[in-house]
Amino acid sequence: MIEEVTGQTDVTPLPFPDLNLTVSYADALLYAQGRLKMLGSGELKPFCETHQLTYTNIVNLKNGKLKREEPRLVQRVLSSLGLSAQQLHFPLTGQTTWFVLPDAEALASFQAQLHFLTVPKA
Repeated sequence: MIEEVTGQTDVTPLPFPDLNLTVSYADALLYAQGRLKMLGSGELKPFCETHQLTYTNIVNLKNGKLKREEPRLVQRVLSSLGLSAQQLHFPLTGQTTWFVLPDAEALASFQAQLHFLTVPKA
């Protein structure tokens, strides 16, 4: 039996991201910090172990002590919190990182939760 190898694979083209579904790195970081701060005492280490995140990095992220922007870490934390986000560097001439959320529902939920996490409670 001889198999023919063509060397071609069916590849789906990468669509242009919907820029209406983007959130800034700064907002994503605030969201991640707020959600991590919601974890109860003693829950951070098991969270890190479950999601294979480095505890020290997560503590630094949570406490605002990162030495530089860490978009991959923020993306992994968002994913671990149930929020799928794709990184996007825009504009092309800059190094600004944005995150594209999967749909309008995810964006609305993100915005509502971010508002809850960042607006001072009276």
